[in-house]
Amino acid sequence: MRHTLLIILALDVALGYSQASLTVDRMNATIGDQIKVTIKTNVANGQEWINQKEIWPDTIKQFDIVSGPDVKHDDPASVSTTWTIALFDTGWVRIPALPIVIKTNDQLDTIFTNDIPLRVQGIEPDSSGLIPIKEIYKQPFNIGYFKKYIPHLLVLAAIIVGIIYWWRHRKKKEVVKEKVVIEPLPHEWALKALQDLEALRLWQSGDVKEHYTLLTSILREYLERRYGIRALEQTSDEILDQLKRLQLSISLQEDTQQLLSVSDLIKFAKADPGIDIHAATIDRVRSFVKQTILIPSVITDSQVKSNPDAPVA
Repeated sequence: MRHTLLIILALDVALGYSQASLTVDRMNATIGDQIKVTIKTNVANGQEWINQKEIWPDTIKQFDIVSGPDVKHDDPASVSTTWTIALFDTGWVRIPALPIVIKTNDQLDTIFTNDIPLRVQGIEPDSSGLIPIKEIYKQPFNIGYFKKYIPHLLVLAAIIVGIIYWWRHRKKKEVVKEKVVIEPLPHEWALKALQDLEALRLWQSGDVKEHYTLLTSILREYLERRYGIRALEQTSDEILDQLKRLQLSISLQEDTQQLLSVSDLIKFAKADPGIDIHAATIDRVRSFVKQTILIPSVITDSQVKSNPDAPVA
């Protein structure tokens, strides 16, 4: 029994053991030559080589990596990877032993390849020596040399003629008058927004909360446009304090307070005041707008006749 266990243990060790060999396509080269370096390692039993792209150290100065890695899996029990290196030093250049990180069942192990020395020879100078510098050769003038530029000259001439023709026959651009966009007055904007909201009749489709959210938003924005207060960012109580400072009539203040209170109850407490009050709330805001219409300082007689009872800002 003991011998059986030892044999099984020895087989497991042998199967899990990885080997790596480094070979080159030639041992002798001339400076500047490129040599193929191949590393072959065992990857049996689910093993994985995980540092193929980072295997070469940055400290090597005698050669550069030109290309690679080119991986081949011809044998399922091994992997072969090839790089191309360029040699830039003469004499003996040694490819060092490279670390290979193998992953086996979530465990990492490092093995090293063998190192290989390479003999790199320099380039022998020409035995004939340096050749004397020759005189500069002056090519004789030949008009045929300029034939290749004729198409370019024709295109350039056509462009110039086109520009001259356009310049002489161009039309004066009509002056386009910019349309002056006149901002609607606060009450004009509010009355139009209330009309659009009334046409939606949201309460009939069950969107009561949405109805009051839009209604109070129209009222708040009208107060901002009309009085310059930041009603969109204020609470209901803060808005009422602002209205008191503006010295609006008591009836307007009380009506606005009731409207904001009902809206807050519906939006936050989900109260249901009854279907009859929903349309009436639009009329209450419309009445508030009409009683606080801003009349500009410069108006026409027709505008005064159309709003004879409107208060002046």
